[in-house]
Amino acid sequence: MNRRILLLAAFGLVAALVAFWSPPASGIPVFARKYGYNCTMCHSAFPRLNDFGARYRMNGYRLPGEEQKERTVLESPPPFAARVHAGFDYVNSERDPQGQDVTRFAVTGFDLLSAGLLGQHIGYLVVYPPSLPEARGIAGQQGSLEMANVVFSSLGTRWLNVRAGRFEPAYAVFSDKRRLTFTPYLPYEASFPGGPPLSETQEGIEITGYQFSGFSYAAGWINGSSTNRLSDFPEDLYARVAYVFGRGEGQTSGQRLGLTGIFGRARPQAGAADRQRHLRLGADASLNYRQLNLELQYFLSRDQGPLWGEGSEVTTSSGSAQLNYFPMTSLAAFARFGLLLTPEEIDSDAWQAVGGARYYFVDNLALHGEYAYRSQQLQGQELRAFEHFATLRLDWAF
Repeated sequence: MNRRILLLAAFGLVAALVAFWSPPASGIPVFARKYGYNCTMCHSAFPRLNDFGARYRMNGYRLPGEEQKERTVLESPPPFAARVHAGFDYVNSERDPQGQDVTRFAVTGFDLLSAGLLGQHIGYLVVYPPSLPEARGIAGQQGSLEMANVVFSSLGTRWLNVRAGRFEPAYAVFSDKRRLTFTPYLPYEASFPGGPPLSETQEGIEITGYQFSGFSYAAGWINGSSTNRLSDFPEDLYARVAYVFGRGEGQTSGQRLGLTGIFGRARPQAGAADRQRHLRLGADASLNYRQLNLELQYFLSRDQGPLWGEGSEVTTSSGSAQLNYFPMTSLAAFARFGLLLTPEEIDSDAWQAVGGARYYFVDNLALHGEYAYRSQQLQGQELRAFEHFATLRLDWAF
């Protein structure tokens, strides 16, 4: 029997079994332990934030309206947590010279996290995925300080908040670190060779301002491409504005529209003599209707030719649409389509389709099933590469 049919049958069997389980709620770290809340206070479906969770993060990890009653990390339970996911992965790559076929049970990810308040107006967040060597039953990962930043909140007004260190910039509108899928957003992976994908965290400083259920802005100055030399002065800048129509933050209620611009300079490859300009303009929307949420985003990129090994300017466009469905607190379903269009001289168009669901036994333990299909033109060839990805995992935060 075809392996894909077996995988679909396994997913269906597990879904039928968990459909009869109605679990109690429980809290997850770090903030749930601090306040004694369930994780559904801040998450529509862990790890995705709901409106209250988005406000809590914007407010520098302080409860809106309760700032004077907040406790620091010295007055709270230990501010440490971890997230691990493990299960069965199936990857089948066709015509992709860099693809690797996988069929295995494995621990596929492990993160350590600490967050909280250092003072009334000072919060912090640290995320560290430790080094895991590739071994039987373990998908290897490089140890790295994924995020380590300090937040200075409400410096006289909500219109002035400062985040410094290594963080996920505001241009990652639909957070790549808190997405429902294990498959990355295609527009966030699109970049010139060696350039920084939008999914990468960055070192720098970001200024934000907001009013609840209304206008918000963000502006940042970051290091940018890893092809730049250590002695290069940072020149990557970005700005974002958004407005929410109706009550909410556009996560689970309200309709949010946003515009983003990113400008920077990068070397075509490490050691290249001159830096070249790159520009990205984006528009996004998060639309809600009852238990449905629709995420839309589009980016237009214009890069100087040498960044792509070309003589003239290269223009690419990318976008995605994801529909999320939350019929109950214990279940979330998602479907996404992504597209990347490149000019004829690059000829590396790609598209992606993703679908799946998450079932929550308790708030901090989810059974995740997902299938993704990706098709991409092989640059300089008339062939396309295809990849099938399927996974059934337990996703656990503790």
